[in-house]
Order: sequence, then C-alpha cells, then structure tokens
Amino acid sequence: MGTWGEAYLTRLRGCAGREGREFGDISERDRAVRLVEGEARTVEEGFGCGDLVLESASRVQTRDPWQAPAWLVGGDPARPRWEALPQMAAYVELLRAGYPAGALRFATTDGELRLDLAAVNEEGQVLVLGVARPEPLQLSKLEALVGTFESDGGRPARGAPGRDAQQLAHQLWSTRSPYLWLVAAGARRAFRVRYGRTLTLMPVKDLPSAEELWPFGFLGPTPRIAVQGSESVAG
Repeated sequence: MGTWGEAYLTRLRGCAGREGREFGDISERDRAVRLVEGEARTVEEGFGCGDLVLESASRVQTRDPWQAPAWLVGGDPARPRWEALPQMAAYVELLRAGYPAGALRFATTDGELRLDLAAVNEEGQVLVLGVARPEPLQLSKLEALVGTFESDGGRPARGAPGRDAQQLAHQLWSTRSPYLWLVAAGARRAFRVRYGRTLTLMPVKDLPSAEELWPFGFLGPTPRIAVQGSESVAG
C-alpha cells in the first residue's frame, strides 16, 4: 500500500479518536481489495482543495448544501465505511471532469431516494445516477439483477431478497435517469438506461461530458431531487 492509502487510514484513525473509539484492525484483504491508492489520493486531494470537508468527528461534507450526514467510520471499535472511499473519489472525479458543483448531489436524504451520487439539471431532474459500493463484485450483482424487476414495485422491505438491486430499480424508475454510473473500489461502469417493461442497461465507454449535459451551462442554486411519476418515460 502506498502513501496515499496510509494517509487515508490516518485520517480514519483520527476520526475514531475524536469520537473516543478504538480503530479496528484493517485486514490484508481490505488493504488489497478495498483500499485503492488512486482513490485515496483523489479523496485526500479533495480534502486539500475544499471539495470535501471533515466536520464533527467523522462526518464529511461536500459542496452539496442539501447533503444528508455521511460518515467515514462506524461501529465500535470504529471501522471504515468502505463505500465512502469510492463514493467521495467519484464525486471529486466529476468535479474534475467539469461537472458544475451546483449540479452534483451527494448522499441525498431519505425523502430524495437516498441516492449515493447524482448529477441533475436546474429542475432537479437526474441526468446521471451514481451508485457506490465497496467492491466491484457488488456492482456485478446489481447489474445482473436490476433488470429483473418489472416497473416500479416501490421501496423494498428491509431484508427482502435482492433488496439492493430492487432499491436501485426503484431509484431509476423514480428519477428516469438516462445514465447510471456504478462505482466501487477501482471500478467505474457507465450505462445508458432504457425504460420499458423492465430496465435495460446498455454499457457505454464514458459518461457524457459536462457540455453535453448542460449545453447552456448550469445556473442557479443546487436543486432538490425531482421524483417523477410512474407514467413518465425517458431514455
């Protein structure tokens, strides 16, 4: 593991210490699979330039004024919330790609569908829906299962089989986002979404550019997420 990974772990140890908790051991597997040096560097640079700000122990704040609380560690002893690393890295990557800060949502509230990431237009319609998970295998499961749900069955019950994929299906049906971005440690997968009887994910090489999504620029404050009705179709 390189110096950026160690810097990120040092940050997490500091979070645990400020909360008065011990920091749990990091397994060799987590170091090899979940702690990606490039992502740790992107995140640490994001903290350095102010795109990410550490507040009150382990709570991280982005430039999204509507963001729900997002934590870097959890439990006792404190352990990393591993999905936070690719989630934060992806957020900084979008800013670096020229996506307007006002158009990016991060860790939205329950009333806004609990989205990990989203790029929106000025009306709050989701243009890119981002999902963050700790490991690429979890993305593969989402990709394989999300198209098995016909129409929007609503928010799945806790503990229901395939709940993670059903939750994503619900988010897609509710926003009609034309693009889906799956992110995990060392993995980025972009899709065009087609809405029919079921959801169809069509892989694309890259997400659309900022110029393609906002050809006239992005004006105004950061909007809330617009939830669309079940009769709406896009893509």
